[in-house]
Amino acid sequence: MANRISTQRLFSRFDRPLIIHPFYHTVSNGYLPHLTPLYKPPTFGKFKEDLDFLLRYFQAVDAEDVWLHTTGEKRLAKDAFHLSFDDGLKEVYTEVMPYLYRKGIPATVFITNDFVNNTQLFYRHKAALLIDALTKRKPSPAVQKTIEMRIGFPSKKTLPEKIGVVKYPQREVLDEIASLLEIDFEQYLQNECPYLTMKQLFEMRKKGFSIGGQGIDHQPFSGLSEEEQVRQIVSSIGFVKRIAPDQHRYFAFPDNDEAVPESVFQTIYRKSKRGAELTFDSGGIGTHYDGRHISRMAMEQAGRDAKEMVNRALLGAFQK
Repeated sequence: MANRISTQRLFSRFDRPLIIHPFYHTVSNGYLPHLTPLYKPPTFGKFKEDLDFLLRYFQAVDAEDVWLHTTGEKRLAKDAFHLSFDDGLKEVYTEVMPYLYRKGIPATVFITNDFVNNTQLFYRHKAALLIDALTKRKPSPAVQKTIEMRIGFPSKKTLPEKIGVVKYPQREVLDEIASLLEIDFEQYLQNECPYLTMKQLFEMRKKGFSIGGQGIDHQPFSGLSEEEQVRQIVSSIGFVKRIAPDQHRYFAFPDNDEAVPESVFQTIYRKSKRGAELTFDSGGIGTHYDGRHISRMAMEQAGRDAKEMVNRALLGAFQK
């Protein structure tokens, strides 16, 4: 249905100008063992098609424009989009940034402290590597039974499916499974360098890209106390300030904001020079807290083009 509705018709239901916030994790034409087993990133061709659609209806703006528009210091003249990328993956530097820079399209990359410089591997990416290994060679019955016992999911899911739904509190089991399958996560980090480095981030900032925080280790906020939620945000923003001291302070929640109480938002917005000035979630289209908390649109939806994803988000926002 969303693809059959005119985008202009949907626009007419909103106060203008409208700013939407599409986001990706990465873009790749190849197979990424730490990602593809969980989801297939869009190809570069698909990404360019998405941008062509967005540029047809919106002007591309940077995070500073969003901040100025939110504070009322600069009212945008037309509908706009602010592009962002999560998790700080290296393709944003090697593949995406050169294209965006040539096209004059600004963007923000949200980074996780522990991933920068490839010091740690995200537990979800560990799960993807294990699934990748299991699709290439089946473990012995004894090893498979041991893995099944360690995961402990009494379900009819396959072993790769069970690994794919391991949550943060269980993340240590992924290291145990890696040992059983003789997979070296540290070696993968050193060889493949899947995340951005400080040097790359400094260069991106020099070229006008904004940097935001996404937590210390990408831990879901749903399992954290209010004090720990605030600590994660403040630490993440402090880390980003080392790279981009000249910009405003942006933070994207690593999962969603459903478990974040209003008191946390009030605290981080009040913290002078240490808290967030704008925060982001993945709820589609919409703003809260005087426009300072902004919902973004996930653009990595298999089988859907940019028109359908934008129209779905517009419909969802209108129906709220």
